Order: sequence, then structure tokens, then C-alpha cells
Amino acid sequence: MRQLEIENQLRDVVSRIIVQVELATSQGRTDINLALEDAFIPILKSVYNLPHLVNLNRKQKNFPGIDLGDDHDRVAFQVTSTTTLEKVKFTVRQFMDRAYYNSFDELFILMLSRKQLSYSQASVNELLTEQFAFNCKKHIIDLTDLLGLVSNLRLAAQERVLAEFRHILGEVDAYISFSSESVAAPTAITSNLQQIRLPEAVYVAELTIDDKAVIAQAKAKLGYRGKARSRKSVVKMALLLNGLETDAWVCHDNKLFSFQNIERCGLISVVDEGSVERLEVSDFANSPELDNINILKQLLSAETRERLKRHHVRMHTKDGFFFFGPTEEGQLERKETWVGKKTAIRRVYEVKYQRKEPSKVAHHQHLSFKLTFTKLGDAWYVQIVPSWYYSYNGYVQSNWHDDLLSQQKRLEYNLSVRNMVRFVAYFLSSTEEGEDDGLRFQSLVEFNVRETDEIEQVDDDDDVAHIAGGTAA
Repeated sequence: MRQLEIENQLRDVVSRIIVQVELATSQGRTDINLALEDAFIPILKSVYNLPHLVNLNRKQKNFPGIDLGDDHDRVAFQVTSTTTLEKVKFTVRQFMDRAYYNSFDELFILMLSRKQLSYSQASVNELLTEQFAFNCKKHIIDLTDLLGLVSNLRLAAQERVLAEFRHILGEVDAYISFSSESVAAPTAITSNLQQIRLPEAVYVAELTIDDKAVIAQAKAKLGYRGKARSRKSVVKMALLLNGLETDAWVCHDNKLFSFQNIERCGLISVVDEGSVERLEVSDFANSPELDNINILKQLLSAETRERLKRHHVRMHTKDGFFFFGPTEEGQLERKETWVGKKTAIRRVYEVKYQRKEPSKVAHHQHLSFKLTFTKLGDAWYVQIVPSWYYSYNGYVQSNWHDDLLSQQKRLEYNLSVRNMVRFVAYFLSSTEEGEDDGLRFQSLVEFNVRETDEIEQVDDDDDVAHIAGGTAA
């Protein structure tokens, strides 16, 4: 039954995305693909097993010819809302002219609208050489094709992909609302992008732990059972063995990275003291190397996770979103005070009881949100996507989560979602701690939109519309 339910929900949300994309393209807004490049990465990672897939436009602005790429498994994607043969030929010609076949063995063209019934393979072959092959039937795909690939995944993976498709639908809805000719001018629009100020430095040192010895000690002293799934879990155990419980670090290529000064905190216990180095954060933020950008994004997420733990906001281990929990044992309700245009109170956690048996707990409702760190121009931002999480014990997801979330979303309108984003942004900015050179969450980004479709950033708080992308599972 659960399998069938997920499949039906997937078909429904994909159909709605297709309709909305076609609506946008009919209005001449064929640049909708630019708004969705990042959103499709988690889905393509899952269905094509490409763990290293990244947005190439983050590496080079307006990366010519292709949008996404995994240079480890050598697969590239062009994301487009244009479905013509000419678009296919243009993409393949760009790929060949720039000799991308030296870096990628396969090129997929992902069409956000329904693709044509057929494409002339002979016309495409004229652009190819012996160095590269492109099969129109295999390599031109649309969302219906993706849906077929998703059906081959395990149920848990399908549920994760469903959440990503819902996020994409929210992005499409927001895009159409944003670009609608019916929007009065000038109109102030509050985005779901919150500007952040990066810390000044990143500290790095060589790890010196013996994995086998750490696992053995963890089994003896921490009651650990099973096998370590990653190097990160081994480093985590090593830190716990040294009395340090923190998530504010990242390990990569046998090195430990942190915004914290490694020499002045417990992280020194797992590294070579003589290898500690202080690097400017700009060395990562402005680096042409994707690994450095990814390390910085992971550090921002890790630092935020550690900070929010102290405020009783947990990260979901499996799906990576944050959710509010109780501040003390046995708490039935949690409310937070925040300031928008005026002081307000928001309920962020509540224990719900069964209607038929009021003495029994039905579920726990948590305000949740997903954070994605990104660089736009010369500045860094965090994208906030609010939602709700339903657990049966305050931590573990309820079996009725999806149904409860659907019911909740039907009750919410743009104004509700906008206020959720503004609340989360306020909460993040109010959790700032420590030295003045650390991570800082600043103001939400706002724009003035005029009939000419020009966008001008503004600083006031008089927002009347909101691009939040909707809620996501």
C-alpha cells in the first residue's frame, strides 16, 4: 500500500511540474531552467548513481553548453525547457566544439517540458565524431523518463525523491508567481534567501587517528556495535573518546577542517599538532576548485548544525532538514518570540493527542526547515525552505507523516509560508554566538519588481509578496 501511495504522489507532483513549466514557456519565460538547475541535482544523483554531480555554473558563471556534471563518473547534463531538435543540435554542437568529451563520456539533455515523440538521429550524427556518441532515444530525457527511473529505486529512496520533486514544484510555482505580468509595479518581494557573512578563517590539519583502533575502543567504551559506514563516523567516535561532542567540522582527504581554531579546542586530539594551518575563508569561497567550494558549504552546514543543537533544533540524520524539538523533558508545547514588523509568538513544537482516545499521543508536530548554502555573485546566502515534520516520539518520523504534511499544506497560503521563512531567518540571526569574526546570518533579501521585469534589491521590511518555494517534506 505504501509503495502504491508513493507512486501515485510522484505521478501527481511530476504532472503538476510539467504543466507549470509549459505555462511558463508559453509566456515566453524559457529561462525557468536556470531557477531549477540545483533543484534537480539530488534527483539525478539518486536515479543515475552520480554522487559527485555538481552545478558547473557554480564553477564558471554561465558554463557554456552544459549545466551539471560529474567529472568522476564522467556524465554531464543540460537542463532546458526548450524541446526542439534545434536545441538538441545546439547543445551537442557546443559539447563537441568545446571538446567536453575529454571530460565526460555521456551527455544527457533533460527537458522540463514534454519532449517530442522523436528526434532525427541522422541530423545529430552530422555533428558527432568517433570520439563521442549521442543516442537521441537514450540521452534526450524528460520528467516522465525520470519518473520511470525513480520507480526502480527502493521505497526509501523514492520517498526522498518525492520530497525533492515537491521542492521543485514549489520553486516552479514561485517562479511563475514572480514573473507573472499581473504583478503590480513597483512591488516589494521578499525572497527566501538570507544573506550570510562568512567567518574570516578556516583551520585545517592532518588527521592522525587509527581507524581500526578507534572502532575497537568505541566498541569497548562507547558500546558501539557494527561497522563504521564512513571516515566521518570514525572521526566522530575518536572525538567522543576524547570527550568532545561537536559537529562543527568536516573531514576530507584525511584532513580535518573547521571554522574553530583547532589548536584551541578539543579537535586537536585527533590531528597532528604540527600540521595545523590557518587559511583565509576567501581561499575557499573564491576557489575555482569544486572540492574547496563543497568543503566550505559543508562547513557552513556543520557550524549551523552545532549552533542550532544548543537551541534544541535538531538535524534529521537521514534527510538533512532541521526541526524544532522540546526544550525540556515532558514539554507539550514550545513557542518562540520573534520580531517581524512587530513582536509575535510562533508555536514551533506541539504534542498532539488522539481524538478518540485523548489520553494517547497521536504524533508530535515540529516546525522544520531545510537550508542550502549558495554563492550568488560575490555574496553568500542561505536558502530557507520551511515545512513541518511529524514524529511519533519527538524524533523518529511518524508513519502518517506524509498524510499529515499534506493536510497541513492545504491550510497554508503564500502569506503563511512567507511568515515561516521570516521567522526562521529571525531565529537563525538570533542564535549568533562567540567571537565577532564567526558565521553571521543577516537579513532576508528583498527586491523591487517593476513592469519592465527589472529587479532592484531593497533594504526595507515592507514586503507584500514572497518567494519561498512552498513547504517541502
